[in-house]
Amino acid sequence: MRLFVLYQGETLESQPGYHDGFQRLKAEGVLSDYQAIPYSGFARIHGWPALWNEAERLVRAAGSDTVFLQFFEPQGHIPDLAMGIARLRACPACLTIFTSTGDGYTMWLKPIPDSFRIASRLADLNFMTQIGRPAQELARLGTKNIVLMPNGACQKRFSAPLDQNTYLPEFDVVFVGNSKRSRMGFSSSSLIGFWRDRLVNKLSKRFGRRFGLFGKRWEGNRSWQGPVPYNQQHEAMRRSRVLIGGHPGILNDYYTSDRTFIALASGIPLVDYWVPGIECFFGNGAEWWLGRTFDQMIAQVETLLEKPQKELLQIGNAVRREVLEHHTQYHRCKLMVEIACRYRETKLAGKQPEPPDLPFLRFPLASGSIAGLPIINWQG
Repeated sequence: MRLFVLYQGETLESQPGYHDGFQRLKAEGVLSDYQAIPYSGFARIHGWPALWNEAERLVRAAGSDTVFLQFFEPQGHIPDLAMGIARLRACPACLTIFTSTGDGYTMWLKPIPDSFRIASRLADLNFMTQIGRPAQELARLGTKNIVLMPNGACQKRFSAPLDQNTYLPEFDVVFVGNSKRSRMGFSSSSLIGFWRDRLVNKLSKRFGRRFGLFGKRWEGNRSWQGPVPYNQQHEAMRRSRVLIGGHPGILNDYYTSDRTFIALASGIPLVDYWVPGIECFFGNGAEWWLGRTFDQMIAQVETLLEKPQKELLQIGNAVRREVLEHHTQYHRCKLMVEIACRYRETKLAGKQPEPPDLPFLRFPLASGSIAGLPIINWQG
């Protein structure tokens, strides 16, 4: 496969895990060529017409046979998007095109951006971090071959091991996340802010100074330790015995933020909020702990804190290895390339592609889960 990527971001280093992932795949011989442009930064400097010109030039010069439109969900409108995709599709190498989303979406409070609606409808394959009503709506409007592809931990930024010789936790439980207080009224941001405030208030009341709160705009909370840069999340997480995730705000089937995988890669056991289907990723009650309410999550934290520190580290280190071996952005790149390559080869052979296997689904759905199928509107 000769791959061309249009990345969301100002530079290639805006997506270091994906850029490194595709570079590794080229070094491994999985990709015979890899070219990329960060579309946000290029279009801001040169304009959208110049972006499509440069993208077409690179695709033709490299003989790219596959194009990846990564996270085509920016704020604002992408001019001439359908025309730009058509120009790439018309290049001589019989292009296969696939897309992806990263954020979670809802039907009303945070709808899928028009740019992804257009791109996904024109693409051959579409990888999404959630399956639910927004994905079903896309299928109803003509998007085909929607495949679940969860977020992953960036292997470039979150692979450093936990030094157990210097590990001296200051807190029993840590939450890392910014306050989402919003003046926008009834919006996705304001709803997430409401849930985060509720969780943080419960944790502060229950654990007091044994609770470490990291992030922006938590002034006035006695547990607040200040903001933490995105790349330094592990430093904050490793000051605790147990981690707790926040309400994701969006409960579409299988959806998890990249922060979930970042937390699991820290080596500290994680308690997280249950979303339909995510029990398929890791062993619930063995590798991570899921609660359907904040009170259930806090009870899970208290149960974990009863365990000896050595056992907590063993649990955390085991799931950390699992993440680094199967759930990084490199692994997501590899799986998308494998699926796209198999799809392309089958099509070129005049056959109907079968729905792909998804190896990150390690466990069957739990009893009572309402999650839907992880592949929607597969037409091959």
